[in-house]
Amino acid sequence: MESYLGLQARAWHGQRAALFRVRTAVVDVYMSVSRSNYGNEERAVVEVDCARFFTLWRGAPGSEHAALARGNPQTWRADPRFELAAEGFSFGEADPVPLAEVSCPPGAAVPYVAFTDGVIRTLWLAAYAAKSFPVECAAHEAEALQRLAGTAGSRWLSVAELVPPQMA
Repeated sequence: MESYLGLQARAWHGQRAALFRVRTAVVDVYMSVSRSNYGNEERAVVEVDCARFFTLWRGAPGSEHAALARGNPQTWRADPRFELAAEGFSFGEADPVPLAEVSCPPGAAVPYVAFTDGVIRTLWLAAYAAKSFPVECAAHEAEALQRLAGTAGSRWLSVAELVPPQMA
């Protein structure tokens, strides 16, 4: 996973997170994923190729975000929420934005991805020519997402692998 930088200690409650750097045409931005109290083995991170990911997203049946998926950098930048993503990314490594959360149902008749959270962050990355970026999905969907849109030579990892529990 090329974008993975390692563990980052967070100021609040001694929490740690997996830190990622995403290269764009304008600036490197930072994203992260943290452990939760449970289910870290069931959550996965997949580094996706932007073009392949958007192809899958555009194929989502009945997507509420279909118009955004089929948009382009000019239309994405016109969305009033676009500046919120820019603001979120502006805090850099000190306060990385959360990974987008997606689903990629294995065995779907027509493969697709859908968003749970992070549409505008993803559009911001695409608008500024990120070639790849990490996303979070359910572990049982990670293999399909990796095969369909993952970056070459990478493999998906569970949140438990990326952010092991702290030893007392």
